[in-house]
Amino acid sequence: MDVATWASYPAAGDRLLSFIGIETHWAILQYVLGLPFMAFIALLLYLRSHDEDWMRLARTLAKGFIIVFAVGAATGTASEFGLVLLWPNLTEAAGRYIYFPLYMEIFAFMMEVVFIYMLWYGWKRLPPKALAFVAFLGFLGAWYSATMIISVNSYMVAPTGIMPAYKPDGTYLYDQGYPKIAVYMPKDIVALLDVPKLQAAGVEVLGDAGDSVIVAIPVKVVQQLVREAWTGVALKDSILVKGGFVNAEAAKQLTMEQVHALAEKLGLPGAMLAGAKSPVEALLAVPVKNVLDYILMTTVDHVGFMSVTFKSPVFPASIAHTIGSALTVAGFTAMAGYAMRLLRMPSNADPGYRRYVEKAFKFAAVFAAIAIVYQGFISGHELGVAIAHWNPEKLAAMEGTSEHVFSFSRALHLEKIMALIAYGSADAELPSYDKIPSDYCKCSLTGTPPVDDCRPPIMLHYVYYTKIGLAILIGLYGALMALVALRDRWGFANSLLNALGLRERYPKTLLRLALAAAVAAQVVSTLGWVVREVGRKPWTIYGVMTVDIARSFNPPTTGQLALVSLYFIVLLAALVYAVYRFLWLPGKPSRHM
Repeated sequence: MDVATWASYPAAGDRLLSFIGIETHWAILQYVLGLPFMAFIALLLYLRSHDEDWMRLARTLAKGFIIVFAVGAATGTASEFGLVLLWPNLTEAAGRYIYFPLYMEIFAFMMEVVFIYMLWYGWKRLPPKALAFVAFLGFLGAWYSATMIISVNSYMVAPTGIMPAYKPDGTYLYDQGYPKIAVYMPKDIVALLDVPKLQAAGVEVLGDAGDSVIVAIPVKVVQQLVREAWTGVALKDSILVKGGFVNAEAAKQLTMEQVHALAEKLGLPGAMLAGAKSPVEALLAVPVKNVLDYILMTTVDHVGFMSVTFKSPVFPASIAHTIGSALTVAGFTAMAGYAMRLLRMPSNADPGYRRYVEKAFKFAAVFAAIAIVYQGFISGHELGVAIAHWNPEKLAAMEGTSEHVFSFSRALHLEKIMALIAYGSADAELPSYDKIPSDYCKCSLTGTPPVDDCRPPIMLHYVYYTKIGLAILIGLYGALMALVALRDRWGFANSLLNALGLRERYPKTLLRLALAAAVAAQVVSTLGWVVREVGRKPWTIYGVMTVDIARSFNPPTTGQLALVSLYFIVLLAALVYAVYRFLWLPGKPSRHM
């Protein structure tokens, strides 16, 4: 599958506009997550040493934080409006079933606003320990906000209760109805269903939960029920009836009083069923959406409305990797800024200013090196393991395991290494892309499939390996810059740099590359989001809702796409100017902070 095939998925324009908005917001948001943490560390160093250079560095980082937060709030607001307008059915579902973290995001934003401006306006009014505490609360608020949003995104990537269709011994379970999703089915609904027929269709009974039965339903059935729910289908026209899954004998035994009692649980007004001539006719008039809502609300009640998104199996690794990405980008950007200061440092510069810039550069270089090591070897590894276990189709696309395309992992003989990383055993097998049924998300009982091919696009392999290649390069560069920063302390570092021909205290060749490394860090982060988001297509919520159902029925025109894109470009330009005007210029040696 190539780019053209990806574009042929439903809502290509909507997805492109959402990508522009969200990625613009994320490019800024990384600094909101990273800079206050760096400022907090600098304040701790000041409290330890009482060196005013650390206080100056902390204030510079805090100033950058405030600038990007202001623009980030604008892009975030625009992105949220875009999500509501472009994906109204997704928004409705989120507001009904996974609203808690989105609601708590309001308080996270308030926390950010309060402590950000307390930090800035209280800088010369609060004692250093109080400043450090406010900075701690500032980055905690930003991380708290990210945690809420990433929990929802993680649920979209791998919803709570997902049961994948692959085992690392190479066994696929598609013929057994997998992937499946576990839900809590109310017993008064179960009583009306033909359980043997459901089991023959792949539905699996997992246990009893008192008022409900825990069942695993194939995602192809789930997505079809969701499709019917959001297109206004009644039970009489649903796959539940057409597929023979409703127990006709049990339905005939119902009285009108029982139907009305069930309708009350389903949230239906009694007047809606008043004209029905029989209990069966009344039952068949019930909208699928009300039945599905009853099942989902029962599931959320059992799982916990406050914890349902946080129980996504990919959430812990996702939030760790998100924060790691932010710290990496912020670290490399700060290092680039101070590297440029060193390059432009006049020979007769004030010694105090030179000492400050050198100290800030060393701090940023070491911070960036630590961040990228954490990102690559810890959080990146954990996220890769999570993807391997819960999104095997995505992993197959990422690793390019199709025999019909050029594969970097195959050409470089990395399959065993990647299997060891993903599954903890070199004897494990990566999922074969070619063996994934192209129709695994299609329900055979309907003639309106959402897409021609349910597999994520194979182009992800090239996006992913471009990301990995760039990450390795900036990781090596970060390691070199950390050695440069520590050469005065570590004789080993100095000897190694001299052996590489880098004898200057601050090699100009490496300093000139700092800006490119900062841009590359942003590119790596962007490509990571592409892999994460495109990798679950054609799903909006993996195994639950496809993009054609989540989208608006009034998609934007090309002109509207261009106009909104221009808005985000203007915001980015404003941010660049603000950083230059209020952060770069005041930091010159001829000016004061």
